[in-house]
Amino acid sequence: MVTTTNRSTARHFSERSSLFGVVDFYPRLAVVVIFLTIVVAVAGWRIFRESGVPRINALSDEAIVAFASLQAENAPAAASLDFNEAERRILDFSGVSLKLPRDVSGFVVSAVERRTIRKRPAVGIRFSYEGGRHMLVIFRKENFLGKKPLASFPDDSLLSGERDGCSFVFWEREDASFIMVSDTDVIQTFRLVRGFFT
Repeated sequence: MVTTTNRSTARHFSERSSLFGVVDFYPRLAVVVIFLTIVVAVAGWRIFRESGVPRINALSDEAIVAFASLQAENAPAAASLDFNEAERRILDFSGVSLKLPRDVSGFVVSAVERRTIRKRPAVGIRFSYEGGRHMLVIFRKENFLGKKPLASFPDDSLLSGERDGCSFVFWEREDASFIMVSDTDVIQTFRLVRGFFT
């Protein structure tokens, strides 16, 4: 006598299917897919966060070129610019309020001028301090490291380096981005930025 077993295909699938059947029929594949999804998400987030770095490098390169060209002109030192006048020009040209170190001996502002760095409007402040020559470049409302709350001097909003005999330090605040270019080493430039501009 032949016995038969009633197997309902619909019941079989309803009892075993979940996540489109992947987990029940291919549990290892499901783990791999989930793992790869997490890896791609993390990698994508890191790429998104670091996408501003190449732009900052390009801006720094052009700022260094502009600074070096001014140095190569070897023009006589310009007369000192009054601090009130310098701060007024900075605000007029960029819309950014910046307080200069008025009571620091040897800090001399020689020029505040409109500049264009990689087709972006900017303001360049040229000054000298402790035998070094410097140019501070300000970009209004340009946050190259992403739209996120910024502390006064956060580690992840600072980039620095040395190229072609010049050093630079980049940092951001909520209303602007800054690049300091100097003919001194990067440690001295960093101290200058930390001491007077943050």
